[in-house]
Amino acid sequence: MKICLIADAVSIHTQRWAQYFVQQGDEVHLISYEPSKLDYSGVNVHVIGSWFKNLYLSFFPRHIKIYFLIRRLKPDIVHAHFISKFGFHVAALGFSPVIMSAWGTDILVIPYHSRLLWHFTKLSLKSSNMVFGVSDDISRKIISEFGVSPEIVKTVPFGVDTRLFHSLDKSNTDSEGKITVLSNRNFLEVYDLANLINAIPLVIARNKDIHFIIKGSGPLEKDLKELVGKLGIGEHVTFIGWLEYEQMPELLHQSDIYVSTAISDGSPVSVLEAMACGKACIVTDVGGVSEWVKDGVSGYLIPPCDPQILASKILELADNLDIRTNLGKNALSVIELKGDWYHIMEDVRKQYVELVGK
Repeated sequence: MKICLIADAVSIHTQRWAQYFVQQGDEVHLISYEPSKLDYSGVNVHVIGSWFKNLYLSFFPRHIKIYFLIRRLKPDIVHAHFISKFGFHVAALGFSPVIMSAWGTDILVIPYHSRLLWHFTKLSLKSSNMVFGVSDDISRKIISEFGVSPEIVKTVPFGVDTRLFHSLDKSNTDSEGKITVLSNRNFLEVYDLANLINAIPLVIARNKDIHFIIKGSGPLEKDLKELVGKLGIGEHVTFIGWLEYEQMPELLHQSDIYVSTAISDGSPVSVLEAMACGKACIVTDVGGVSEWVKDGVSGYLIPPCDPQILASKILELADNLDIRTNLGKNALSVIELKGDWYHIMEDVRKQYVELVGK
């Protein structure tokens, strides 16, 4: 097949998707707005730049270039990832078959910023031959909120590269008895890292042998670091910036407890990767998270924006190795059952072949 993806080349999700089809022997073209440092060996990458810095002012000049590029490439199928950015191009391409993937905020948040964005989201979704949502929650909203036929909506989670992320089957504590808590969501409002930081004083007031690693980057980095300083907890917190994707499993293996404090989420890959590494996870009960984490069985679900509850759960897990171990084992079982990325992508390719055949 000749496959054309319209997606963010900077995203590891896009890179994994494109490389998978290259490995299957398909001809893959990727259209994106920005160049990327990620490895796209074997992928034909087309960067569509613009003089305009504003995303939506640059949309129409880019769209014209994308329109003619697809006419020249004549792919068998076009697949746009993230509705509110790359998916908007699909509505006016006049091409079939097309698939769109909804990743999370493009359905849960962005369409509600304005009536115009909501309209374009609905128009784009309804112009597709198939729509993938990364969680059942998002798929249901695509159907109920935007009137898309259930027959063309399918849940396709990002999944986990289980060859890279897997359990080491070792003790969840180090030789000194210290506990490490890891968060690796980026420094954006939607991930509410302030919630975690505000929980830390409550934790160390009872147990000073707990250390927090906060891995990420983003526009709130300065504010979050200032909050750590204001609370006087700097010696208990280590900030880690950008890492190679292949380094993430080792960081997870070094941790004992994984925390995600998002206030909105789809099917968060970072959480699934922690589960695949057999980690006990404390995750806010938002979006599609509960499709993966069953409270008290494969992790802990907590309400968002509540540092006291978060602190109590961290302390509970820190004090009980058996609970951490059991939650981690059950989490790993969930990933093995329905989160293996390679099995998910086998089904996606079958869907491609079926659509092209029609």
